[in-house]
Amino acid sequence: MKNYILILLLIIGSALCAQNKAVRSNLRGGNKAYKKSQYDNAQTNYHKALATDSTYYKAHYNLGNTLYRQKQYEEAAQHYGQALQIPELPKKDLSKIHHNKGNSHLQWGLSQHQEDLQAAMQQYQQAVNEYQEALKIDPKNNDTRYNLAYAKKMLAQAQQDQQNNQNQQNNQNNQNNQNNQNNQDQQNKQDQQDKQNQQNQQNKQDQQDKQNQQNRQNKQDQQKKDAERLLEAVSNNEKKTMKDQQKEATPIRTGRIEKDW
Repeated sequence: MKNYILILLLIIGSALCAQNKAVRSNLRGGNKAYKKSQYDNAQTNYHKALATDSTYYKAHYNLGNTLYRQKQYEEAAQHYGQALQIPELPKKDLSKIHHNKGNSHLQWGLSQHQEDLQAAMQQYQQAVNEYQEALKIDPKNNDTRYNLAYAKKMLAQAQQDQQNNQNQQNNQNNQNNQNNQNNQDQQNKQDQQDKQNQQNQQNKQDQQDKQNQQNRQNKQDQQKKDAERLLEAVSNNEKKTMKDQQKEATPIRTGRIEKDW
């Protein structure tokens, strides 16, 4: 039984030794490629090392550096974060990981500054936090101190830019509202003018209709008077004619007949 346990331990130890050898081999291959700026090759080797041992913090750290060189700041920050989750890291390495993670967030924020200020501010704040953690471990690191000051400056700048954008937006909204009000006032004035013109046109039409009606009435009155005069003239004519006819019909009155001699 003891011999069986001993053999099992030897097998396990041999497997672990082979595993560690493979991890270190991949790590060395990645480091060589990294020094030659062959970042794709370096990235492949670090991924192989992590596939063998996902808790190997140096592979996470070096992979983070490789991704950072390729400007893949979000992915780099993720691998630095995974390295920080490994317990009992050496303080010197812990400070370096916080520092580089801060660099990733800072560059990530800078890449978003023009497009998304809110996202940029979050990254600047995260960078500030990481630099502060690094300085707690290594207070004399001037590079970290400088980067911390720069991250704070960019955070303040982003906040100021956001305030300026908000003020500009408010001014634009106010201007739009004023323009809308002016347009509405102009429209109301135009509507009022149109209404007045329509009323004037209606009054003119009513006046014209009234004048036309008066003209028709005057014409009718004149026609009536002309008809009456014509009737009167015809009547007078008829009376005269009858009188003349009566005069012609009256027998001639003769004198008394004298007796014959």
